[in-house]
Amino acid sequence: MKRVYSKVMGVICMAAAVFSVATGSVNVSAAGLYNLTSQAKVQPAASTSGKTLLSTEKTTLSKNSYLTSEQESIMNKLDTDYNKVNWGVQYSPKDMEGIVISVASYKHSDSPYLLIGITNIYDEDVTFSAKGYAKGKSGQEVADISFYETAIRPGNTIVQSVYCDNTPTGEIHWDSIELPNVYETSTYWEGDWYLSTDSDGYYKVDYTVKSDDYMMPGYVTALLLDSTGNIIDAGYDYSTDKGYTLSDRIQFYEKDYNRKVVDVAMFSNPLIQD
Repeated sequence: MKRVYSKVMGVICMAAAVFSVATGSVNVSAAGLYNLTSQAKVQPAASTSGKTLLSTEKTTLSKNSYLTSEQESIMNKLDTDYNKVNWGVQYSPKDMEGIVISVASYKHSDSPYLLIGITNIYDEDVTFSAKGYAKGKSGQEVADISFYETAIRPGNTIVQSVYCDNTPTGEIHWDSIELPNVYETSTYWEGDWYLSTDSDGYYKVDYTVKSDDYMMPGYVTALLLDSTGNIIDAGYDYSTDKGYTLSDRIQFYEKDYNRKVVDVAMFSNPLIQD
């Protein structure tokens, strides 16, 4: 399905601040072009040792892609909000051409964070399991990183925001990355979001996740973006509700940012429920 975004621009005055309100939608369809059945289901640990991705003073990564032209073509055509984000680096673990790891950095209240995205471009669901740590300027560990997602849909991206206790370089040391046997099933989904403020002037994103299947959305993440796709803030909701259409809110606890919020990127990975 072709991705279509609609925006309704307006102005809301709140405590002398004026900002644009936007609505948007996202579709997630099966976009994987790599045949997973020919791949080993469990792979050895992969490392990105030696790749320095972030200068010490910047809050966004310089653009580095270690993908093949075929992988880049697939990523550019994803029917999701993935390409709204100004990712600093993209690469695949060794012998896992259908897994793309993407990293972007941002600061919130002067604290450093890394946003890590895992995209499945295989042609079927994958279970993704990984552990590692983010490196600081002296090679020290500044954040633990752990993923376990039971079934990532083809063409979909899961994201995780990681607080770092010191300035990260953007480099991640992976102790292990594996694709265990899949025992759950993801579903095609569509999402809608609406960015506004609450009665106290704090930002909020009201969202809806829809599917033709009876599903549970799990984590729903909203990224507030500036005009160039850099991340301003990240928030999430974890929903164990089940149904065909589920709605809720992601609350942010800021009234004013040092950059204008112009867009939202929404990520989720619903699973089919019996």
